[in-house]
Amino acid sequence: MRVVAMLLVSAAVLAIAGKSYAADTDDIKAAVDAYHGALNSLDAAKMEALWAHDDSVILINPADKSISTGWDAVKNNWETTFSHFAELKVTQADGPHIQVKGDVAWSTGIANATIKTKAGVVVSANAPTYETDVFEKRDGHWLLVSHVALRMPQ
Repeated sequence: MRVVAMLLVSAAVLAIAGKSYAADTDDIKAAVDAYHGALNSLDAAKMEALWAHDDSVILINPADKSISTGWDAVKNNWETTFSHFAELKVTQADGPHIQVKGDVAWSTGIANATIKTKAGVVVSANAPTYETDVFEKRDGHWLLVSHVALRMPQ
């Protein structure tokens, strides 16, 4: 009887852990979608809501010449980037491939980006970009702490 009780408890723990992992994975997928939505809207305020606001966050965009470290630098990077674009269309081409380990998660994938400057110049059309995002769960919310986007090797 004791063995049966232990098996039932073990099964319950595994079922709860599986549901939690699935819920966290769904939340990360939603966060990636919200991130792409913020990009497409060219709205720095929408981007701001997705990030942790501390000195440990980092951002590397495909055209960056340096790494933005800390929330103030990341925020400035987005404001500057968005100020140059008239249109930005980002669509997920592969992924996101999500892993969750406790209160840390990461997502990788390939997105296609089409960018038009305010001068009307199309900088890229469906340019494939490899993305890696790292999230931390803080106060029940998944927040970006790192985003690295690199052009795919040609």
